[in-house]
Amino acid sequence: MSLHTELQTLFSKATIRQAKKLAPEQVDALAVNKVAGALLRLKGKPEEQARLVQALQPSTAVALCRWLADSAFWGLVGGITKH
Repeated sequence: MSLHTELQTLFSKATIRQAKKLAPEQVDALAVNKVAGALLRLKGKPEEQARLVQALQPSTAVALCRWLADSAFWGLVGGITKH
């Protein structure tokens, strides 16, 4: 299964559209890290992965979608510092 197909399986079209527009400063990196680990632990269990994603807060789902689709984006997220 391709990455594009997997994203369409896990996320709604609206979430995928929002993920493409997500700004790095809008990301709760700790929340995404936590859910990405949970998603990985469910490897090989697509139904459980889908239930996990459906239960997420919308902002976390959008950020997770972007994380899965665009690994370069995380360099931008990681470069943010708070003053």
